[in-house]
Amino acid sequence: MSRPKELNFFVAELNWPLGEDWYATHFEASAAIRGESSPHYTNRPRFDGVPERIRSVLGSPRVIYVVRDPIDRMLSHYLHNLGGGYEQRPLTEAFADPESSYVARSRYSFQLDPYLEAFPRELIEIVGRDELKRDRQATMRRVFGFLGVDPEFRSEQFEREWETGTAKGGGRFRIMDRAVRLPGLQALDRNFDRLPESLRWVVERLVHDPSAGEVPKPEVPGGLREHLVDLFREDVARLEETAGRTFGWLE
Repeated sequence: MSRPKELNFFVAELNWPLGEDWYATHFEASAAIRGESSPHYTNRPRFDGVPERIRSVLGSPRVIYVVRDPIDRMLSHYLHNLGGGYEQRPLTEAFADPESSYVARSRYSFQLDPYLEAFPRELIEIVGRDELKRDRQATMRRVFGFLGVDPEFRSEQFEREWETGTAKGGGRFRIMDRAVRLPGLQALDRNFDRLPESLRWVVERLVHDPSAGEVPKPEVPGGLREHLVDLFREDVARLEETAGRTFGWLE
């Protein structure tokens, strides 16, 4: 995988102007299979045109789209913004706007549509977060088979769950999240994944405290939840048709 993990190269408003040579420097040239993970690649309508740029540079790569219960994703997104100090609105107000990024990024079929237009369906794998939690080994075997690597590969790293700690809602997370956005520290943030794993794990434990478990999520009031279920119902149905299986959300 690339270092750092989230290159955001194919987003015109972010790192696309840095050029293909810059992109190539973030991968081991000798690796047979290379990949990166950038959530902003499915952030329509804020960032459009990503699949077309991917195709123009990489041809026909394999795409993995990780999804979760759309309302649960909204809650995590909201808590991340709240913890970082970027959100001041109460949850009910933030979620009531159907044009917000909270809603748009949970409309998975809407986000996936441009990829289905740009690439053959067999080059796109949809992975549910619940599948990873419930049966991680089988899910990883499926993903490895999709990528054409050893499906029986195992690693102790599979048992680590990053970015789930209660510290994400606390002061340490806010300070660090704000700090790495300062011009003088942006390079440090971009190169964090280049640090030795043992050192990265120390920093992650300090900021996110993964052993503390997931941060408690606030309840979505009944009326608002019903509104969101209705809002997402058609999009989820389309995603399940594309995936060829149900995910059990919105029940």
